[in-house]
Amino acid sequence: MASPEPSDDPPVLRGLPSDLTHTSGSVSHLRRYVSLRGPNARMWMAAAYLSGVLTAGFLVVLGSLLWNVLRQDYTVGSVTLWAAAALTMAFVGPGSNIVLLRGLPQRITRQGISADSDGVIVLQERKWWFPGEGTFIGWNEIRRVREDHTGDRRRTYFIEFVLDTYRTDEELPTWAESAESLGLTVVDAPTQFYVQVPRDHKEKILRMIERTAPLPSVVERSPLSLD
Repeated sequence: MASPEPSDDPPVLRGLPSDLTHTSGSVSHLRRYVSLRGPNARMWMAAAYLSGVLTAGFLVVLGSLLWNVLRQDYTVGSVTLWAAAALTMAFVGPGSNIVLLRGLPQRITRQGISADSDGVIVLQERKWWFPGEGTFIGWNEIRRVREDHTGDRRRTYFIEFVLDTYRTDEELPTWAESAESLGLTVVDAPTQFYVQVPRDHKEKILRMIERTAPLPSVVERSPLSLD
């Protein structure tokens, strides 16, 4: 039987797995880190404290309602008033806890971009029941890193990563965005994604990568990065 003809198509280049639950066996040097955890984390913490206070208020109202009912020292109007207050407090107290507790770990965990002699990690660390997510990018995978933005009057800043290896959506953090979703220029590359950063952090990240990368030219400078 004739052997199949070899394919002329180039092999698909894949990036390293995004499983960051185990540390690399190699020795990394020059580790640098820029945190991207911003005001939203403090807002979520404040909301969690407020929800706790409302939950305590709900328990007080519910306890008072049960106490009056068991003592039979009540009127229909007072029971209706206490029951309405208990239902309202249940909605804004324990009800909000369900939403807050589900999303709180992801909002307050350590999040940022780090660089060392092996490459770059875009990461949200695990915290409590949030498993964490992120991706490791080796230096040999990176074609360019640069700053970009959307909007004219009110700008939102991003760091763009263009890779020469393929990454699926599942291999990238959920908070990584595409050029299509942001209305930015799509380049002819296997992978292109954006990470939103505060204005005063974008230059820190570019300098960190520039100082750590084997080839500093991987960071592309433009007038945008000087705004």
